[in-house]
Amino acid sequence: MEPVELLMPAGSLEKLKYAFAYGADAVYAGVPLFSLRARENEFNEEDLREGLALARAQNKKVYLTANIFGRNLKLKSFQEHLVRWAELKPHAMIMSDPGLIMMVREKYPEIQVHLSVQANCMNWQSVKFWQQMGVTRIILSRELRLEEIKEIRQRVPDIELESFVHGSICIAYSGRCLLSHYMSHRDANQGVCDNTCRYSFGVHKAEAPKPDEEFYLEDLRDKGKFYQIDEDEHGTYIMNAKDLCSIEYLKQMKDAGVCSFKVEGRTKSVYYAAMISKIYRRAIDDMEAGRPFDPSLWDELHKIAHRGYHPGFIAGSPDHSGQNYDHSVSRHYTQSFAGLGEQFDPATQELAFEVRAQLRVGAEVEVIGPKTSYLTRVQELYNGRHERVEVVHPGTGRAYIRLPQDPGNMPLLSVKKTEPVKETIIVQSDLVQALNSQIQAADTSVPLGPM
Repeated sequence: MEPVELLMPAGSLEKLKYAFAYGADAVYAGVPLFSLRARENEFNEEDLREGLALARAQNKKVYLTANIFGRNLKLKSFQEHLVRWAELKPHAMIMSDPGLIMMVREKYPEIQVHLSVQANCMNWQSVKFWQQMGVTRIILSRELRLEEIKEIRQRVPDIELESFVHGSICIAYSGRCLLSHYMSHRDANQGVCDNTCRYSFGVHKAEAPKPDEEFYLEDLRDKGKFYQIDEDEHGTYIMNAKDLCSIEYLKQMKDAGVCSFKVEGRTKSVYYAAMISKIYRRAIDDMEAGRPFDPSLWDELHKIAHRGYHPGFIAGSPDHSGQNYDHSVSRHYTQSFAGLGEQFDPATQELAFEVRAQLRVGAEVEVIGPKTSYLTRVQELYNGRHERVEVVHPGTGRAYIRLPQDPGNMPLLSVKKTEPVKETIIVQSDLVQALNSQIQAADTSVPLGPM
């Protein structure tokens, strides 16, 4: 059986380089106009050209993401871009829109098409349909359980299957978000989702003579604007999902037929791209060698900002433990990205680095490289003018740190937090009971918890 692929996000050429250096087999990237990451996406066609050249030199791959559901006004522009993309010869294109897929298949049949998760392919009949349309790989819906993936493989054995294993989760089917479009007029399927579902809301009970069971949400970013909400026996559906992390299920997923493990996060930092690449590379290498999962990898995962981890649907439908009722931002982590290493001078034992977080003399830092890492305590710091200082701050550019040994190529600096944030899980039923009690006690705005 062929080794599985580790597929990492690349929101910029810099992130592409770090993902490759730290263990990725392939990356996915796209230009903002046709990608579902229109914000914080630094790629252009020249970057794609350079990225593809780097990939080919290292026997790696770059998949071009063009996964919007395009409106009429984008068809002409897409056709013009497609001519230039074909010249770049990407290893595949990741797409959702049937019409755009048809344009690629008709004009450039030599380009492989991978079906984006946005298409919500959830059953083997759909897989067969897309295979007949010329798609060579299906990026499976995040909502599929392990046994469902196994059946798809058994029913359609001659197509590649890709599955997400790590990253943020939208509360709607694989990213088909309604709330952002409805409340902020920013369409998730055009690449401009504003994460409405994660913000704070107020809850109000309807005034008489309206029925008591009617409730309204107030978007606290736009006070005074109310949205009626309905509820069934399962509650409401404005939730704040924990981050997906299926690292302990990689062997089962490979055995089920998955050939590519995909990580979400083109808008995440270089630190995220490097660290997740390194961690999953270790897990995959252990799996391929027949070694058991190394629990110490959880310590590594907790060095990266996240909203709490959960395996998602792979082991069955998530219960209340899959939601974060505490806050809406990534706060669970033990270390912070402190610096992007540039050049090490063996004569002075100094590393020039770009400052990404406050760093003080005396702080404990981890010096991280693609193959090794080590802990040290900061003894000497110098600012960009090479003046000795006690602290350096983000946004000030280059600084220098004295290190006990050469960190190797493309190093990162990570500073230990003095007070790591501990994960808190509130049982859903307790939260709902508390909320209902507050609503009954007073007809005022009641925080529903971060969204």
